[in-house]
Amino acid sequence: MVDREQLRDWVRQQHAGQLIKYTDKPYFEHLEFVAEKAGNKALLAYEIGLCHDLFEETKISAGQLMIVLSGFGYGEAEVVHITDSVTELTDKFTKKVYPDLKKAERKRKEAERLAHISPDAQTVKYGDLIYNINWVLNYESTAKKEKYLRKKRALLNTMTKGDPGLRAEALKLLHQDVIIKII
Repeated sequence: MVDREQLRDWVRQQHAGQLIKYTDKPYFEHLEFVAEKAGNKALLAYEIGLCHDLFEETKISAGQLMIVLSGFGYGEAEVVHITDSVTELTDKFTKKVYPDLKKAERKRKEAERLAHISPDAQTVKYGDLIYNINWVLNYESTAKKEKYLRKKRALLNTMTKGDPGLRAEALKLLHQDVIIKII
């Protein structure tokens, strides 16, 4: 039998000591928000949402995640789906892997890549974007906010395969910011 609580506690432990930028809140709050937001919108989206930053923000590898998921009672197909989706959500165009590419080019290529990930991974990404857009609206300077939101509008215009309701929620957040700016 699957033990989601064990997975939740394990993910929390992996991110122990990490804080959400500009706050004293544990980073796990971001992961939990994404998991709950996407949770019933796609296959295993809760688990994917919890794990979506493991490969970027911890030293956990795909192989280690597979072992852990199996230990918590997930079947082989579930383990593969969760791990593959987390892999899809992990940045590929990093400075470490592409040191000769400028940041803008890496970000552009990453956005292009995200347009082609699976519908389930895109659904979780929408939840991630909803959290991040709200965070940016509350914590970033106006200049950084405008640049970020412009890029996320462009990204959401290309990411169309995930849950339409979550995508619409993310787009609405971006649209509200435009309305606020005009007024």
